[in-house]
Amino acid sequence: MRTLGIVLLVLLTACGFQPSNVVKLASVESPFTVVSKNPYSPLADNIERALSASGVPLAKSGEPGYTITIVKEENETKPLSLDQFAQVREYVSRYRVVYSLTDAAGNTLIDDQAVELQREFTYDVNTSAGSPAEQELLKREMQGEMIKSILRRTSVVVQSRVQ
Repeated sequence: MRTLGIVLLVLLTACGFQPSNVVKLASVESPFTVVSKNPYSPLADNIERALSASGVPLAKSGEPGYTITIVKEENETKPLSLDQFAQVREYVSRYRVVYSLTDAAGNTLIDDQAVELQREFTYDVNTSAGSPAEQELLKREMQGEMIKSILRRTSVVVQSRVQ
């Protein structure tokens, strides 16, 4: 049984399997700090967790390094279509984040770049589809995608500086 587990682990490693929530960054010597203009947004904390899961060092208080600044974060849900009784049947949910990246010397590497995600979902008053719980799940999924997008973009910039 133990041999089977080892064989499966070797096969997973050989095929290049990686957890989907981990974004590989270049071998970074400088630590990262994540700052948000909105102190109540969980996005900054979740980006820090994703960086830490990727093996990137996080800066201690006052330590110089790369800084990801979340300048603006917007969530909006609007009606997309109505039925014959003028009841909303579809919504569009938009999630937009504006962020920037600076290095340890304070040089701007990414200047206020906007990333926007959009999802459409149906709403049926007679079923639980489109319920507030489903909307919250959609919001969390979009935030996860936003984190990966920001970290992929950051990785490209950091890798170009390391080489």
